[in-house]
Amino acid sequence: MSNRLRTILLVSFFSVLIWAFAEGESLQTQRTVAEVSFPSLVPEGWSVRVPDGQSWRGRVELSVEGPTASLDGLESVLRQALAVEPGMVEGLPRQSGEFTVDLRQALRAHQVFRSRGIAVLSVEPPTVRVLVDELATVELPVVIDAPADALAGPPQLVGASAASVRIPKRIADALPAGAGLRAPVRSEALTPLREGVRSTIQVRLEPDGALAGALGTESLVISPAQVSVQVTVRSKTETIVVPSVVVDLRLQPTELGKWDITLDDASLRDVRVTGPSDLIALIREEKLPIRAFVRLSYEDLESGVTSKRAEFSDYTNFPGVMNLRFEVEDIEVGLTIRPRQAPGDPPTPAS
Repeated sequence: MSNRLRTILLVSFFSVLIWAFAEGESLQTQRTVAEVSFPSLVPEGWSVRVPDGQSWRGRVELSVEGPTASLDGLESVLRQALAVEPGMVEGLPRQSGEFTVDLRQALRAHQVFRSRGIAVLSVEPPTVRVLVDELATVELPVVIDAPADALAGPPQLVGASAASVRIPKRIADALPAGAGLRAPVRSEALTPLREGVRSTIQVRLEPDGALAGALGTESLVISPAQVSVQVTVRSKTETIVVPSVVVDLRLQPTELGKWDITLDDASLRDVRVTGPSDLIALIREEKLPIRAFVRLSYEDLESGVTSKRAEFSDYTNFPGVMNLRFEVEDIEVGLTIRPRQAPGDPPTPAS
């Protein structure tokens, strides 16, 4: 390759390089859209919100100017909201009150534009009113809210019975008496737990009705965010001991009046009944009486059986009663059976 050709190639290369650099550094104007947010809880101890009564939708239209290379990547950066906090701009100080924020000034000071050498020429809307409140930390009691019918005994908090909340100071100063936090134990959290065993679950804290009413649309930070709660899931089956269960007789209608029958004991002692918790509760409340009976057939009566196994009544008006299981140490009932004499019949010889 001749020196002349080499020189031409080098000059062309550097010319293109200089043109590309100049193009990238040349200033251009561009219109774009950005989301602007005012964090409701600023870590440094301030709360910011945009009051109602103004046409603020959280989105602004921008006219910006900057190097071509910087503007090329701006759209992807603006996919995330630009947070404007107290202290970032002169018109939004760290003090309680209502302020009108010059959005052009606020965004010009934002790191997204400053770091890229992009100037904000105009913003629509140009201003927005915001309320700034100092945050206060308040300690509030925690109350467990749990489905009592699903638990055996009351749930208990493990550890502290209070938690701290960070809320605007103006709300903290006016909190109603009794405001606090609730630990809602939901049914789905109980499903995986073993029945009848004391278990510990983690429950996320929420503001109770009084606190939620005082907050309105304001946000809060709860610390700790969750608490440990001990619960015992009620067993779906339970056992109760019934001290005495009455024993009745059951005969065919055609045999009624033909026999004198005496029971050695008219009741069964200490009957253990196991079954669904709802039915056991009815037995405990004496709303579901348990009764037993001895069934005597024609053959039993004719042969004069001296004992018979007792059975337990089934109550068709109590769904699920067939799921009850009965246990008794001695379920055999002693009997004395004699034919009943009709008027005019000779007396039956004593056996």
